[in-house]
Amino acid sequence: MTVEQASVESIFHEMGYASSTDYAIKKAWEELLRDLKVSLERIDTFERKYGMSYADFDKQFHELTQYSLFEREDDSMDWRLELNEIREVEKRLIKLVS
Repeated sequence: MTVEQASVESIFHEMGYASSTDYAIKKAWEELLRDLKVSLERIDTFERKYGMSYADFDKQFHELTQYSLFEREDDSMDWRLELNEIREVEKRLIKLVS
């Protein structure tokens, strides 16, 4: 370990962390939880708007005539994006605790 690395590690120890790695893991965990919260809130908005889960929305897509086709397609893409984001965040969280 270089003098510079030792100096940096000592700063993290003074902050109450076992190492810079422990600090990085904690900060990554916090960021991933924020990302998860944002995606869950966005999904909740879609579920309230349509009154159903994405699976039901997808099945009833063409019957939801109170919304324009463009709006439904746009919401469908955004909704799927958030569902995929949740899966990716969950994978990253699992890697952090493994």
